[in-house]
Amino acid sequence: MFSFLQSQDRTRMLVGSRSERGSKFGFKLKAAAALAAAIAISGNVSAQETSKRVSAYWADWEYWADSSFTHDNVDFSKLTHVQYAFAWNDEDGNIYFTDPYVFYGLGAQSFSGGAGDGPVKCSPQFWHPYSQYDSSIQPAVCQGWNDHESGFVKSVHDDGAKAILSMGGWTLSHKVSEMMESDTARAAFIENAVTLLTDWDFDGLDLDFEYPGYAPNGGRSIDKENFTTLLQELRARFDEVEAETGKNLELTAAVACGPSIAEEGYDFAAVGEVLDYVNLMTYDFGGDWDTVAQHTSPLYPYEGQVNEGFDADSCRNMWMTEGNIPAEKITLGMSHYGRSVAGATAIGEAASGQDVAHWGSDTETRYYQIVEKMQSDSSFQTAYDPEAVTHYGWFEDGGFISFEDTTSIAARAQYVLDQGLGGVMIWQLRGGMLLENNEYQYPLLDAALEVFGQGGSSDSDTGDTGDTGDTGDTGDTGDTGDTGDTGDTGDTGDTGDTGDTGDTGDTGDTGDTGDTGDTGDTGDTGDTGDTGSGGGNNNGGSSACVAFEQPYAGDPGYSVGDVVVFEGVAYESTHEPNWWSPGSAPSLWTETTCQTEGEGSDNGSDSGSDDSNNNGSDSGSDDNANNGSDDNTDSDQGSGETASCPEFQQPYAGDEGYQVGDLVTFEGQVYVSTFGPNWWSPASAPQYWEASSCQ
Repeated sequence: MFSFLQSQDRTRMLVGSRSERGSKFGFKLKAAAALAAAIAISGNVSAQETSKRVSAYWADWEYWADSSFTHDNVDFSKLTHVQYAFAWNDEDGNIYFTDPYVFYGLGAQSFSGGAGDGPVKCSPQFWHPYSQYDSSIQPAVCQGWNDHESGFVKSVHDDGAKAILSMGGWTLSHKVSEMMESDTARAAFIENAVTLLTDWDFDGLDLDFEYPGYAPNGGRSIDKENFTTLLQELRARFDEVEAETGKNLELTAAVACGPSIAEEGYDFAAVGEVLDYVNLMTYDFGGDWDTVAQHTSPLYPYEGQVNEGFDADSCRNMWMTEGNIPAEKITLGMSHYGRSVAGATAIGEAASGQDVAHWGSDTETRYYQIVEKMQSDSSFQTAYDPEAVTHYGWFEDGGFISFEDTTSIAARAQYVLDQGLGGVMIWQLRGGMLLENNEYQYPLLDAALEVFGQGGSSDSDTGDTGDTGDTGDTGDTGDTGDTGDTGDTGDTGDTGDTGDTGDTGDTGDTGDTGDTGDTGDTGDTGDTGDTGSGGGNNNGGSSACVAFEQPYAGDPGYSVGDVVVFEGVAYESTHEPNWWSPGSAPSLWTETTCQTEGEGSDNGSDSGSDDSNNNGSDSGSDDNANNGSDDNTDSDQGSGETASCPEFQQPYAGDEGYQVGDLVTFEGQVYVSTFGPNWWSPASAPQYWEASSCQ
């Protein structure tokens, strides 16, 4: 859930000696290690057979890295609660889905080869508020959006678990503060939430707002009080729903563990009183933002720990003590991923950002990827830290990663029993699953379930824990690794920008309107034509628009007011964060009259405002394909020839999974994809394609 900025607390601490802490924590470490070594993880224990809550986040984007990860192929009986991540809100209290394609299992295939659970349907599209959605704006490939009898929620219920809708996450919490401040927006948010939950038969709402009061992600000091108010109003409305319908809607929140962030953002007692469960994000205590290597998910303090309180035991103690919260309301976080740093090979060594060389650019390294690395790379060494109760690994040439394995997961489950806590919360489910022979294995989850099912360990030996670091203890072989898990890759940007001649000033090239102008042409946008100059001394002009103006570049999350050039037209974003192109989501963009002004040497006189129609004489042929500002990426040699399409242009080849901007030829016409990944033809899903003038 992208909570990595736990580590904004930067207070250094002097830790005691290893022997002092070893005696303090020796019993629990020995018991957990003995238990993990003794049990043969059968995978036969159901969470619903235990007395503990076992909840996990279902991250919808994981589908795009592993298309097998659908609700048809996952055993939800291993969980008591499944939290769908994420929906999000705007400042007015409207609620949006992030990926309805995955939510509803559109086109999902089960391992058995069937077509998925129920007919092909869609939930609301992500650029339309749920409250405003109707069938007139659903894609042609969706049928009957308001038939809620199949998909994710039904699969969860069929396996005996509860389906919880989670709001926010690190990326999508940017409008929470504004929504919470307004009485009107809060009321709208609450009613929209109730409608959505009841329409889709969810069992509750989880607020993963990261974080109230945290300025770097849009938080303000007023959030502490407003977050409490929102929770109290939600609870009151949920109680009304239960009185009216008999349906109990649970209310939970994922909360920060970094001491300064937590103290600034939460009224501990009020939050604990109103929530059904307080889900502690006891992970992301260390990562690539640190200057020295730290554990990301330590259970206890450890030698070399930089920030006091950055461990699960300290977080639990803070919330229970400050808020007087009963232990059974506390849910302990479990990470199914690791965080890496470059350069270091041990705790406390200097680190220099993320270890991209060994793990790639995704900030979270999934457990299944770590297992694959164990099996395939002999230079990757792993060990268990019995003091912190967590695992770590390193490379001979430098590179450190901290992660959880079955030994530490079993220890955390034992800790939950020892402390009388309510259960565990997993971020995120797919990270800890191994895919073998068209069947998922759950080694981390099963390690916790074995502890809960057996009631824990009664080992009272308090002697030396010894070396328990066998990190290869998962017994999981054949993991496919499922790399490339970030989804949505390769937006090709803006097609059709084929020959901006303003940079080279080639006399006689008339191909690119909206730049420096062709010889004798008085129609240079924002200029009067530089008569007698032919544009030779104009270096492309400077934009009169906001500085952000640039060719549309995929999905960087544009903000309101950002201006981009898409297919030769300037557009201004009316929404944020805006990941969609003007072609795929025109409702989120407004065409703007933003134009460019030449700053080169003007040897002629300016005759007035330009109507942009190029009324001068052109000695070459104009392809009229670029009517906006020059992005300076193309160098035209002044040939005046018709532009050619990018090399990707090819005959439509079925379900390739085209990305936004990809060009294909279909039935004699060139089309550009406005959606990605796009498996449909221009004929079967015309809303996902636009005819292109590309020749």
